[in-house]
Amino acid sequence: MSAARRLRWGGRSTLQIVPDFWIRIEEAVNNLDTVSLFGTTGGTYVPPGGEPCPENRWETPAAWRVKVKDGKVAEWRVYADNEPIRQRMKAAAAPKSA
Repeated sequence: MSAARRLRWGGRSTLQIVPDFWIRIEEAVNNLDTVSLFGTTGGTYVPPGGEPCPENRWETPAAWRVKVKDGKVAEWRVYADNEPIRQRMKAAAAPKSA
């Protein structure tokens, strides 16, 4: 699978479980062929067959490093703590007490 196809597949997969996924860039640094972005990302986790609910909202600081070659993205790296969404996923999967 090509890198572009993996990126599209990953994006679709993310939007299936976090339909309101967002990225907020607060700072950008350009250094020749590399752009570094710093900000926050988040959204609302929706379990399979479930509905969005406020208690499943999450956000976390994040950074992105983008390397450009010949005017195209050659490398895209994301640095973020996935624990906030993991906690929402775990809580949604836990059996509900009656």
